[in-house]
Order: sequence, then C-alpha cells, then structure tokens
Amino acid sequence: MKKLAKISAGLFLILLLLFSGVGEIIVNKLVFYEHIARLYMLQPDSKLDMPVKDVLKKQIANTWHAPRGSDRVHEGQDIFAPKGTPIFSATTGYVYKIGENNLGGQTVSVIGAGGRVYYYAHLDSYAPGLAEGDPVSTKTLLGSVGTTGNAQGTPPHLHFGIYTSSGAVNPLPLLVDRNAPVLTNVKSPQDIHL
Repeated sequence: MKKLAKISAGLFLILLLLFSGVGEIIVNKLVFYEHIARLYMLQPDSKLDMPVKDVLKKQIANTWHAPRGSDRVHEGQDIFAPKGTPIFSATTGYVYKIGENNLGGQTVSVIGAGGRVYYYAHLDSYAPGLAEGDPVSTKTLLGSVGTTGNAQGTPPHLHFGIYTSSGAVNPLPLLVDRNAPVLTNVKSPQDIHL
C-alpha cells in the first residue's frame, strides 16, 4: 500500500508539473543545456560571417584593446553602420542571453562551437520574436545597429565581442565578408545579344 501511495504521489507531481507549465520549462532548459554541451565538443569557428549587413571587413578600424578610460581596454570590435542596419549572427549556435546592461545597452549573446560566446552590444532593437534558447544560423536576424548603453552620443555601431573560458578573443582576424546574394535570373555573357 505504501508503494502505491508513493507511485500515486509521484504521478500527481508529474501531472502537476506538466499542466502548470513548469514541466515544459524544465524540459526546455534540459534540451537547451544538451545542445550547449554538444557545442562545447566542437572546434570553435575559424571564420565568422560579418554580422552587420553591407559592411566589409576592410571598412573596420581595429579597435581591439584600445584604451577605455584608465582601468580597462576594449575587448571587441566596433563595427560602424547607420542606425537600424540589420545585425545577423556571425555563427551557428543558440541565443544564450538577451538583455540590457550599463556598458552594452541592449545586447544579445550567442553561444557557438567550442563554447565561445558571441556578444552583440549597443543594439537599437531586437529582432521580433527572438528568444533565449533559439537556434541561430548566419542568416538569423538578431537586431539592429544602435547607440544604447555607453554608446549614447557616439556614431551608431555594433560592439562585437567573443569570449571564451580563458578570456576575450579579437574578432577581427576571424571575420570574413558576408556572401553576396546569388542572382538566379542573371544570364551568362554568352546569352546576351547586343
């Protein structure tokens, strides 16, 4: 009889968790952490797509380790673009965190291969529907360029940082220009008759 009471109590608890929504949250978190564990086993990306639309690598002035006040250095690259310019994920992975802080303003963090965290800061806005735990690819819109956080009063830009368990990594050597769209209705030169 005691065994039946324990089983009944266990089933009641499981049903309560499932119907209250708490069970779904727990399962979703477990699945998310399983995905993250798999990412940690992969080699980090050696090339990253430019996260800001229509910006070429050669247009970026290297701001890595530039002094920021008397007590810190810049741990990332500032990629300048007009306010509202789309920001895409530079890698595949999962949205790790969406939020605000004093330095970065509106930020999105994506965790990718090797457990690297890709930090996108000073966003003017977030992509509609973007949520923590979402899978991302290099085609995933994260938000748009802005001046939030300590970038207020400066030209609009994305602060793009990469963080590992041993510290920050300079993103500039890893960035490559985003591929131009493929035009499917363009004729080859042999098909053009003048």
